[in-house]
Amino acid sequence: MGELDGRIAIITGGGRGIGFGIAQRLCKAGASVVIAELDDEAGKKAVAELESTGLNASYQPIDVRDPVSVERAVESTLHAHEQIDILINNAGLVSIGPTEEYSIDDWSKQTDVMLSGVFYCMQAVGRSMLKVGKGVILNISSIGGFGAWPLRASYNSSKAGVISLTENIGCEWARRGVRVVSVAPGVTRTQLFQQVVNSGDASEEKFNQRTPMNRVGEVDEIASVVQFLVSDRASYITATTVTVDGGWVAWGNLPV
Repeated sequence: MGELDGRIAIITGGGRGIGFGIAQRLCKAGASVVIAELDDEAGKKAVAELESTGLNASYQPIDVRDPVSVERAVESTLHAHEQIDILINNAGLVSIGPTEEYSIDDWSKQTDVMLSGVFYCMQAVGRSMLKVGKGVILNISSIGGFGAWPLRASYNSSKAGVISLTENIGCEWARRGVRVVSVAPGVTRTQLFQQVVNSGDASEEKFNQRTPMNRVGEVDEIASVVQFLVSDRASYITATTVTVDGGWVAWGNLPV
């Protein structure tokens, strides 16, 4: 028996990276996971990999930037499963550059996915959770949401907004049975991180030196905290953000 047996979890951006790591964790804990992805190939590949190991997963197309697409995805999931017990808002992208040169289009793309998309999903899934008086929403934020980091104004502002949404909506819905929490990962060894390091655009050694624990995080270290927070073991935790960052935020905004 897994601690999430019988629960339905929808994970945006669950086709790769931290999102897929979370999907693996929740599936192994007994949940039926819906991989909600913009990238059809990534979403279907993730489901196939989970199903090949006997885990229960399905794919749902979604564009979190579009409220209509979000509503359609939620309705489809409810039609198939009758309930949504867990929402993981993980969809994201990274776009960096000097503020004075940063295009309005890039700003909109970043905030539409990372902030507006989180709100759309919280609102659409939250309605169904409030009707039954239970559910957990977990938003993936970032250490970038806690302070300044040059060239990342749009990313960090969006993540700071996610932290604020978590606190505000978490308090608003607390007495109605819906918990809202957030996890802020530090630098994590995803495929994207490895590609950036291999290309020479970033140095793992510098990230290690900047992190008190002298290493970057692993995907499962993030996913294990997510599993805890969406489980009944965390029943008294809401409207807050948990950093999983090797001490990065506590050490202050030192340059990388």
